[in-house]
Amino acid sequence: MADQLALTTDPLADAIAWRRKNPECWHAMVRWALEDKAAGVRPSTDLYLHILRRPHFASLLGLKRMGQDPVLANDHLTSSLARLLNREYDVGCRTRAAKVDGWGAVA
Repeated sequence: MADQLALTTDPLADAIAWRRKNPECWHAMVRWALEDKAAGVRPSTDLYLHILRRPHFASLLGLKRMGQDPVLANDHLTSSLARLLNREYDVGCRTRAAKVDGWGAVA
């Protein structure tokens, strides 16, 4: 059990890999977060991921999936994607304190 609780890998690595695999979805999240911030609404990666998971919402927003593959985004990505948005765009997504908060910039 102790091994499961030890932080031995970069928790942002999965989010970075997802961003690289889903650039269209990432750009949509960035746009929504910036628009929410400008409107005085707290950005929510949880909401954005739920929208992207639903094919009918994604198609209404003009997002096309390669080969009709679904956008796969596990819930564990929510906080890491929020951190990436905060680091790169300073949008103010709320996150709980985590060890990764003290780490340097990510690629």
